[in-house]
Amino acid sequence: MSETDATKAGKTFPLGMGRSAPVGKKILICDDEKTVVDFLALFLKKEGFPDVDIAHEASAALEKIKNTSYNLVLLDIKLPGMDGIQALQEIKTIKPGLDVIMITGYPDVDTAEQAVQLGAYDYIVKPFDLAYFKLAILTKLLLDS
Repeated sequence: MSETDATKAGKTFPLGMGRSAPVGKKILICDDEKTVVDFLALFLKKEGFPDVDIAHEASAALEKIKNTSYNLVLLDIKLPGMDGIQALQEIKTIKPGLDVIMITGYPDVDTAEQAVQLGAYDYIVKPFDLAYFKLAILTKLLLDS
């Protein structure tokens, strides 16, 4: 079976180096920086995750989470209005089992510890190490497959 046939059969999307992205996984990106959102959405789509949704503020992300079934949320710490830590708390109230990876351009040990204590799966600092970023997403989504 060719790569294209396997993809059409709904099995996996090729990622290279023998790894594949789980099919049917929906990811929400919430960041107020348009360039970051655009970059992450493009990166994820190229890595085999075509079902990516975006929000530019926490309130919009929370509305989407209430109405849509996501497998993973990439959530910025610094957001207008409600910050990422408050949004994480709300997400865990709305959908306790929803996995969240926090992203930030302002690394802070206390905030990272707080995020993990509140249920974040990981805390990734911008600029992204794309290999680690991909590994964190794949690991979380494959573990939940």
